Amino acid sequence: MTLQFMAKGLIIILFIILAILIGGCSNSSADGKHVASDTLAVKKDVKYSLSALEETYEGFDYESVLNQYSKKLPENTSITKFKYFVIFSDLDEELTYNLIDNDIRNTISAMQNSFVITKPDNITPVFLFSDFESYKKFVLENYDIAESDLSPYGFYKISKNVIVIRFVSWKGSIPHEITHKFNRQDFPEMPSWFDEGLAALHEKSTFVNGELIGDFSLRIIPLRRTIKENTYTGLETLMKTNDDELYGSRSPIYYAQSRYLLMYLQEMRLLKNYYKLFRDTYHEDDTGITQLEKILGKPMEKIEEDYLNYINSFNNR
Repeated sequence: MTLQFMAKGLIIILFIILAILIGGCSNSSADGKHVASDTLAVKKDVKYSLSALEETYEGFDYESVLNQYSKKLPENTSITKFKYFVIFSDLDEELTYNLIDNDIRNTISAMQNSFVITKPDNITPVFLFSDFESYKKFVLENYDIAESDLSPYGFYKISKNVIVIRFVSWKGSIPHEITHKFNRQDFPEMPSWFDEGLAALHEKSTFVNGELIGDFSLRIIPLRRTIKENTYTGLETLMKTNDDELYGSRSPIYYAQSRYLLMYLQEMRLLKNYYKLFRDTYHEDDTGITQLEKILGKPMEKIEEDYLNYINSFNNR
């Protein structure tokens, strides 16, 4: 009886030990899955976490921008402090993240790598809206802009130091307006034809080795039309325009003409040099004509001829 009792006791003990071991393994496995699940969740959240994307500079006043605008926007507006900007966005978090991490970051890098010496010394708010009505309502309520003068896609208002954009995926408005900010900080006297041309070049571009390389753009269409209809006016006319003329009825033509002049210089590997020469010798010729002749080593008549040949080279596109 004693041996039988001991055997039964041993069996019971072994069963208890086995149960503990099995239970321990089950708990360990559950904990392991729980940890893995948490890790994946964190990674998923962090992938497009706007707070993780934030980059701020010491000595820059982000708070005054936040205090000025935070209460003027809907509750679902995200707010991200990023380098020289505070971005207010009603777009979804993933899209906002990608626009900041690509369009804004790349434009900042390209402008600093290729063109500017003087970096921004203040914080500029950037507003991203998903629809025209929200965009229009915000602009009309906060800025002295007539509805008839409101761009359908966005603007950089120098006097208010603000960028407001109605986001359209194909338009390239973000690099366009960020380029304006850097242009005006580094080269405040820059004529509008050059400012708009460089911004338009960047709105359709590829980021390569720290630079934005302008690609073919359908802005060429109105320029082609003037050539076909014999209403084309030359580069000298473009470079001597005042703001009323540049932003007047021929605005799409001037934008295109300027964009493709700068793209021509880009392909000649002379755009960066032209920018710097024009900026540094602006007071010698505020049109940029003399500087263009110097960079290309030829008179305007020959430059015009080569430029038109360049425009015609895109006829199959």
